[in-house]
Amino acid sequence: MKVAVGYDGSDQSKLALSWAAEYALASQAVLRLVHAWIWPMFTHDVGPVKGVADSGLRHAAEAILSEGVDVARGIAPDLEIEPRMVAGLPADVLRRESLDADLLVVGSRGLGGFLGKLVGSVSVGLAATCPASVVVVRAAREEGKPVIACVDGHLRSSKVLEQAVSAAQTLQTKLRIVHVDPPMPAWGRHSPSQFHGRDVLRNAMLHVQGLDPGLAVSEELLSGHSVSAVLVDAGADAELLVLGARRREGHPGTLASVLTHAHCNVMIAR
Repeated sequence: MKVAVGYDGSDQSKLALSWAAEYALASQAVLRLVHAWIWPMFTHDVGPVKGVADSGLRHAAEAILSEGVDVARGIAPDLEIEPRMVAGLPADVLRRESLDADLLVVGSRGLGGFLGKLVGSVSVGLAATCPASVVVVRAAREEGKPVIACVDGHLRSSKVLEQAVSAAQTLQTKLRIVHVDPPMPAWGRHSPSQFHGRDVLRNAMLHVQGLDPGLAVSEELLSGHSVSAVLVDAGADAELLVLGARRREGHPGTLASVLTHAHCNVMIAR
């Protein structure tokens, strides 16, 4: 197994690196530590300043990568680490470097100021286009918090469940399965969609029990006009909120909205 993580020296990328190192250690995976070196995109003058030791843009990038390796070693001294410094925009570099990875881990935001505006939202872009599953880290690891799998009844929900089970096993925590239905109509106690929602949860439970009969798992039918708002609330006490890579039909922007507003870590399963 291989876990790739993006690192640019920012506080959010340090949080992502810490989470990725702990996850790689628990899953006995190789950690690929990637620093996207953006400056060659804008200048050829990346070498040292004449007469000034340890200067220049290349040296600065190498120092950031070395710092990342030290951070990872401090968390897991025996972890196998593949450091990579690759020229290019962060989203493009991370997408390429995760082609043979099982998981890509990124911070919720990285570069600030001018560069941050230039490269845009790396996490949202990767969530939509990365070939590997992506974890967007917002919070440090906390023992006992559950993994939450968000299912919608479509075929992609099986991938969500499989990766949510794997994450719960790796993190040694319980799993909670949720499905969001529209609010019940005022004229009746039950609606067809509510019955459909319970079927979705029942099938999801059977799938999980087939994957790991011993895993502690619960289910919950949620309701709300805004799927993204309901999922953000559901993840308030979670270690990891696991979503499908595509938006739910009829709810455009759900994925981007959850990534923007969630307080917990979010996995986009593929």
